[in-house]
Amino acid sequence: MMKRKVNVNMEGFNLFKEGTVVYANELILRLMNYKDIEIRGTIPRSIRFSYNPQEYTRFAFPITTTRFPEWLVSSQSLDWKHKLVRGILRPLISRHRIFSYNDWVADTESDVFLFFLNGRAPNLPTKGNVITCVHDVTPFRVPQTFTENFLESYKRNFENLIGKSAKIITDSDFSKRDIIDYAHIDENRIEVVYCGVNAEEFAVPCPAPENVRAKYNLPEKYILYFGTCGPRKNVESVIRSYARLPEAVRREYALVITNPQEATKSCAAENVVTPCYIDGVSAEDKAAVYQMASVLVWPSLYEGFGLPIVEAQAAGTPVVCSNVTSLPEVAGDAAVLVEPKDTEAMAAAIERCLYDEPFRQDLITKGHRNVRRFNWDDSARRLHDIIVTL
Repeated sequence: MMKRKVNVNMEGFNLFKEGTVVYANELILRLMNYKDIEIRGTIPRSIRFSYNPQEYTRFAFPITTTRFPEWLVSSQSLDWKHKLVRGILRPLISRHRIFSYNDWVADTESDVFLFFLNGRAPNLPTKGNVITCVHDVTPFRVPQTFTENFLESYKRNFENLIGKSAKIITDSDFSKRDIIDYAHIDENRIEVVYCGVNAEEFAVPCPAPENVRAKYNLPEKYILYFGTCGPRKNVESVIRSYARLPEAVRREYALVITNPQEATKSCAAENVVTPCYIDGVSAEDKAAVYQMASVLVWPSLYEGFGLPIVEAQAAGTPVVCSNVTSLPEVAGDAAVLVEPKDTEAMAAAIERCLYDEPFRQDLITKGHRNVRRFNWDDSARRLHDIIVTL
């Protein structure tokens, strides 16, 4: 049987706080089991990421680093010292015949080059089909949450991606429409590969919940925000809606926020709210943190998917989330949808999820049904079919 050879750019694969990293790992861990695909991983030498082979033993395929650091061959913005070094060393690199991405990763055999980091594609010419991933076009939709330098870099990378990609994969039908709007490309070049959820893992009761509670100093009853806390996540609306709840409710239910930023803490102080902050939740504890929560509140301003919504639903936790971008598509009829800045409506939705038991149980039942739409095995099969038909 002729195997399709695939080179996977594995930059950032161990940064598990990001839902996009979960996406990449879950798909590749399943893709490597297909007998008609042979995978090799490449980790770019980088200023930001180091390579420790022991951190990648979950992957049953060879992983190597690039021949030179990424900043020497890319067009990324650098400080003046790195620009000077790059200018001096590039002629030497050319002498080593680093003219293409294939040369840089020392791979002249692969048919397909797969990139998961959002909006990234090879800067160098590439022999073979390039598949890239665009989870969302957040910098175009909410530019006010990014610096001018980042926006310029993102636009440059996005234009490069559009030119290099044989196929673009994205998380939702919403994101597909958004990419088409901004890139003005044929919709046949974009394929939807949904995020998934390991429903059984989230549904099985944690055998020792009190250990997890003690590990993260979690309160007995709590309202949960789970994810990162960048500007578009709109965590301030979670805090303000919590502050609107009656005092008796706030005494009974604490607020738990993961991965807080200084802006998060400042907003909490301004609203006289004292959340329980968690800097990071390990993969093995994630299900228990969801299961012990009384409700997940997720009022993001813009998402390509929204993985915490389906993770919470799989764990049997009611969800209150935004009614914008991809979130209605993902949440289905199994969440309370509210305007992301309407903290009064959000507070009312939270309170109903806590105290209206028939309504709460209906959301839980619908949530378990909704997550069946999002299966990692199905998503990996979809990606496999895209690869082998290129």
